[in-house]
Amino acid sequence: MTDLILVLLASIGLTHIVVDGKIFEPVRKLAGKYLHENIAYIFSCYQCCGIYTSASVAWINYGNNLSKIILCAFAGSVLSNFMAIFMNYLEASTFINMPTDERK
Repeated sequence: MTDLILVLLASIGLTHIVVDGKIFEPVRKLAGKYLHENIAYIFSCYQCCGIYTSASVAWINYGNNLSKIILCAFAGSVLSNFMAIFMNYLEASTFINMPTDERK
């Protein structure tokens, strides 16, 4: 059970780094420039990217156990999307409650 939680948390973190991280910005730009738009979209969509990062992290952790990899991929996809929505909500709430002179 601890392995599953660790895999899912790592997947959410990796997804956030790939989609929004400054370190992956050049990769996203290159993907947008040289890859088909449907493939490049994976680097900007939390749910799309989440399924691949979760499958990768699960494969590293569980080896060739296909059922666990597939289940982790689907769970990671949903959780990555949920966390993106939740982080956007927190950011919007913080911005709304911020004094007007600090909004820049």
